[in-house]
Amino acid sequence: MKKLLLLLAILGGLIGFAVYYQNQQNLSLNTAATRGVKQREQLLPDLQISATRKFVVKDEKASVTISIADDLKSAVVAERGGYPASIEKLGTVLSDLREQKISSKVQIGKGAWAKHKLKAPGDGTEGIGTQVEMKDGGDKALATLVLGSNTEISGNPNANPMMGGASQRLVRTPDDGETIWQVSNTFFDLEAKPEDWVDKAFIDVQKIRDIAVTAPKAEDSWAIKRDKDTENDFVLADAKPSEKLDNTKITAGSLLSSPSFNDVSTKDKAAELLKESVKAKITTFDGFSYDVQVAKQSKDGSDKYYMTVGVSADIPKARAPVKDEKEEDKKKADEAFAADKKTKEEKLAKEQKFAGWVYEVSEYTVNNLLKKRSEIVKLEVPKAEDPKPAAPAPSAQPAAAPSPSSAATPAPAVSQPISVTTPPISVPPAPAKPEGEAKK
Repeated sequence: MKKLLLLLAILGGLIGFAVYYQNQQNLSLNTAATRGVKQREQLLPDLQISATRKFVVKDEKASVTISIADDLKSAVVAERGGYPASIEKLGTVLSDLREQKISSKVQIGKGAWAKHKLKAPGDGTEGIGTQVEMKDGGDKALATLVLGSNTEISGNPNANPMMGGASQRLVRTPDDGETIWQVSNTFFDLEAKPEDWVDKAFIDVQKIRDIAVTAPKAEDSWAIKRDKDTENDFVLADAKPSEKLDNTKITAGSLLSSPSFNDVSTKDKAAELLKESVKAKITTFDGFSYDVQVAKQSKDGSDKYYMTVGVSADIPKARAPVKDEKEEDKKKADEAFAADKKTKEEKLAKEQKFAGWVYEVSEYTVNNLLKKRSEIVKLEVPKAEDPKPAAPAPSAQPAAAPSPSSAATPAPAVSQPISVTTPPISVPPAPAKPEGEAKK
């Protein structure tokens, strides 16, 4: 009995401590707190987007530095060798930060920052949040903040079920001391991942005319073509007798049509990442040529696919004259030609910027180019023709049907020669003698 009472007392103490701890936690996140910085409407009211020339994102493992051009029309990612950054994504993030309003102010002691991931990179090893810095051309900080953990607000109609119900995020701005703000934007895509900040625009191969693949082993190489871009099926350009392309084993018409990539590597890694690569030349009916290299690299039990691309184009400078063309028709045709020429020149200029870089792509993007000749070619063995029955020998009269016994059993050999006359000859009967002679 005493033991039972002791256990109940211990259990009651634990429950009491849990209630006390929860109350303390609630007090630490009391949104009615009035200590510290006064409540304000916007998170970064003084942020000057037009003055921002460097955007830096850091966490405990990585860092991303984006340098912005003076005209604010382009930017590059330092960790990717100066590869173009997504100016659209950068502009959206900067605009969101400037317009972000504060939902509430909370008071979290410095000792609890690690629990809520509000510590800045370099401040210890635990509880590190995501630090965001905006700097001007002289590397002077315009604004700095640390994005902490997400908080789930029960009963919030704006809670996102895809994010586990977390629709708020804790933010610390060093200029505001120990004051912690709570905002309604989780900034889930604001991470220190260089691959997430590069511009993902890429080549767009359309209207393929022919593809020639050169594999490391000559017997694995192949070439296919088609005569019109309206044709769905391709044919083997180097077909041998009885060989035919199996169009069900390769998707050639849409190859590299609106592809994307996962990451990009600097040019000095090309030799390493493209070992034993497959080379392909793709030409289109529009006069574009793509020289592609593709390689599959296996490391640590996983496969990764890399490619490079070079682009050229044969764009006519002038429209061929048409005999007896009316002036009105000529004007329309010239305008259409000029518009098409401009479109092709812009496409060429854009795609030539991708030359030299090594792109990490999905298997789906390049798997058709990695197929061996034996995997896409089928052999067609001609069918043997049925022999025709021999024509019967001509006969003056129908031959008698053979008896079943004679048809089944060959005639036995004879010791004396047999004389056969074909066709049979009729012998007339001898003339009758006179009656007188018969009596003699």
